[in-house]
Amino acid sequence: MENASKALIIAGSVLIALIIIGALILMFSNLTAYQRNNTQTTREAQITEFNREYETYDRDNVRGSELYSLLNKVIDYNRRQSTEGTGWADQGKDINYEAMEIKFSLDNVSNNLIADNSKGKLLIKNNSYTVNKSNNSFENSIKNEIDRLENTYGQDSLTNLTTNLTAIFISDRSQQSEKEKAVRDFNVASKKLDISSFDEIDEDSNIREDVYKYYEYIQFKRAYFNCTNVKYNSKTGRIISMEFEATGKLN
Repeated sequence: MENASKALIIAGSVLIALIIIGALILMFSNLTAYQRNNTQTTREAQITEFNREYETYDRDNVRGSELYSLLNKVIDYNRRQSTEGTGWADQGKDINYEAMEIKFSLDNVSNNLIADNSKGKLLIKNNSYTVNKSNNSFENSIKNEIDRLENTYGQDSLTNLTTNLTAIFISDRSQQSEKEKAVRDFNVASKKLDISSFDEIDEDSNIREDVYKYYEYIQFKRAYFNCTNVKYNSKTGRIISMEFEATGKLN
């Protein structure tokens, strides 16, 4: 009888232990599922937030100045958070997100980048650009020259000079009074240079070419672009490519 009681006690203890183990396994399984769902929800929210930053450019009539900012934004992302990152603190090596790419065409606005009487584009030479990985090829192609121009003439003066192109850069066959007025107009627009004769601002001078270069830069920033295509990574759901096309409109 005593042995039977002990057997029942042992059996009951085993049963209780099995119930406890089963409950722990069930609780652990539920916790794992909860954490998995929570992680998935967090990841989806991050993807949505990330895409929202760029989907604001997925529209018509994006200014060139906005596109210019987008290029730098994408390059910064590629450098810090994509697989293109190379620095020791870059997150991309761990996160493994695909680098973004921006393509844009200037075909419809190409002629409007050229100032009157210039022989061709002097600053922005290509009609299309692709910016990806960690180098902004578009900005790299113009930055040094823009910096030089702004350091030489001053940003405000350059803006004034490009606004008054027709009054400053007149024909060398113009009357002397028109030439004198062109010199006065130039000196009013430019705060860094004091030009005394029309010969110093004629069409063979570096000044004219410099101002025409900045004119292209201003025209690009004024131009409107339509977003024509957006691509998403099929696995991560994140935007990986955007394409833009100039509309031909400048205002």
